[in-house]
Amino acid sequence: MAYRRSIVSMKSETMNATTEPNGATTTSPEQAAQWLQQGKLLAYPTESVWGIGCDAYNQQAVEQILAIKNRPSEKGMIVVTDSIERIRPLLQQLPQSRQQQIIASWSTRASEDNAAHTQQAHTWLLPLKTAEFSATTEADNEDTNTQDIGAQKANASKAHDPHQPGIDALVPYWITGKHDSIAVRVIAHPLIAQLCQQMVSSANPYGLVVSTSCNPSGDSPAKSFEQAYAYFGQDIAYLQGETLGYVLPSQISDASSGQVIR
Repeated sequence: MAYRRSIVSMKSETMNATTEPNGATTTSPEQAAQWLQQGKLLAYPTESVWGIGCDAYNQQAVEQILAIKNRPSEKGMIVVTDSIERIRPLLQQLPQSRQQQIIASWSTRASEDNAAHTQQAHTWLLPLKTAEFSATTEADNEDTNTQDIGAQKANASKAHDPHQPGIDALVPYWITGKHDSIAVRVIAHPLIAQLCQQMVSSANPYGLVVSTSCNPSGDSPAKSFEQAYAYFGQDIAYLQGETLGYVLPSQISDASSGQVIR
């Protein structure tokens, strides 16, 4: 199949020889984080369906996701993280009322009084300041000294504690696409929240993991490990678990206007 060929053809030639083979499964978010940090693609349960993702700061891995989803890079990618505090710097330029609205949407969990069939995952398009964009794009590479870019990134990494990232933390252009915002969700799934927590580092200050539905282009999203494996088999790795059983589709809203996009 074309989507499998695209994955195989784009695999990193620099992968460590001791790396677990693709098709490996685990129930450990620590192990799954190690695979993501090695550049692997990972299928995992989310609130409603299975997702497929990668380290948001690994450009080659993101490009593999775009290829198997047949998604133009200009559209950008949704990312998830583990906590509101982790990305609070990205909220601070919004009005307090909008911040409270966003925080409330990420704070609700399914319970006896708030059943999973009434729950909905919320992704917000958070506006970014110029300083938060990655220092270069492919078009800029022709005119920008690469040593200067490296120095800018190094200085930015030193500017904040990786566990308390400052507002100047870089957000890579291959995540935002053509937009001046980042599509992010504080995930309600406790297993994936642990995964994101394990991803936090100076290279990934917000613990961001790409999250897109686990299916080849044109097919319905996987709702179980078995369906995810049937789609991608040995081509990716898997973090096993159950979805939270949310029935309603995820919602995407613009944080600047409050408008529901989807």
